[in-house]
Amino acid sequence: MKTELRKVYECEYCGRRMLSAGAMGYHEKWCKKNPKNRHKCFELCRHLKRTLNMYTRGIEFECLKTGAKMYSFQLEKRNYYAYRQNPQNMERMPLECNKFDEMTFEEQEKRFKRISKKSHKSLACVAELRYK
Repeated sequence: MKTELRKVYECEYCGRRMLSAGAMGYHEKWCKKNPKNRHKCFELCRHLKRTLNMYTRGIEFECLKTGAKMYSFQLEKRNYYAYRQNPQNMERMPLECNKFDEMTFEEQEKRFKRISKKSHKSLACVAELRYK
């Protein structure tokens, strides 16, 4: 039997473990549970509008209260190493927002039923186009 003693690095936010300090530093910076990446809008704000862009196959976010187009930390993460630039005419989603208004349960039910129906339809269209 072979045993080794090694340093194990653990994420402060989610508890994930890794053997590389560099990889753990990268993970902690972009971890979903990192407070710097927890956008208030995602806590079921009724003013957040999500739209699926069929050309880029990405989700676009817009605040219905301010009319601002926004992006999440995920897009920032993708562009950070690839292009080192943030999207034009867009702002990062706020971590705290004074315009935050939580949806009622009925609104959540209505919105998520509509989204799931739309996503199934759009996926069916994409699959249909692929196989023609």
